[in-house]
Amino acid sequence: MPNEEVHVWSIDLRLGRAAICSCWDLLSPEEVQDALRRRFAKDFQEFVVTRALLRKILAQYVDCSAPHLCFDSNSNGKPVLLGMPNLHFNLSHSRNYAVVAIAHRPVGIDLEFIKANCMRQAVVEQFLSTSEWSQLLKLPAKARFTALLRCWTRKEAVLKAAGLGLLYPVRHLNVLAGSESTQVVSVMGRKWLLWEVAAPKLYAAAAAIEHSKGEFRCRQWKLPGFCLGWGTSSPRSLPLRLSTVLEA
Repeated sequence: MPNEEVHVWSIDLRLGRAAICSCWDLLSPEEVQDALRRRFAKDFQEFVVTRALLRKILAQYVDCSAPHLCFDSNSNGKPVLLGMPNLHFNLSHSRNYAVVAIAHRPVGIDLEFIKANCMRQAVVEQFLSTSEWSQLLKLPAKARFTALLRCWTRKEAVLKAAGLGLLYPVRHLNVLAGSESTQVVSVMGRKWLLWEVAAPKLYAAAAAIEHSKGEFRCRQWKLPGFCLGWGTSSPRSLPLRLSTVLEA
């Protein structure tokens, strides 16, 4: 993978029974226990599928099979691959889809389902800067929510890339860039390049990477679950909760 590239993978999470069984078989013992602590079937299945697909994607970049990848957390609590300090990744999922960004520099990505009127004005005002709020009010009413989601995904992406999360005062981060597809912002003394990511209909997505003066290219692929080719070995015994989800 060239140093100047960012790879973005789009994933359809609506998998069949066989693919989900294969997902379960890829998890580490720690991930299995984490999955079993999920109270709701939807959260349980999302964790199993997204974690397994993340392993499958990362395995294509390192000399290790998907089930044997070892994860840790950095000082900001962001997941990292043990022994691979120069390979950065980030995952986001919403409803039926997930996106994964891979790069050789700190990277973040966010995906949101566009659902009208899901944010109250009081909530919006808490994360928009004064200039962002002013720009938003200049737009036609029908265009405001899409612009708002675009703004939110950009903020999430850069904060995830920086490892800051929502503890950072998001109103201090101005990312509403009108019609521009890319922009550079400064957070905690570091510059970040932001851009829109192609997303399925009714979704918005954005990514961020630590900015350098060198060239930058984004390559994007889809990872359909039915084409993963995970072999023919029998999966481990499935927990009752997963069996129930699959039978539903």
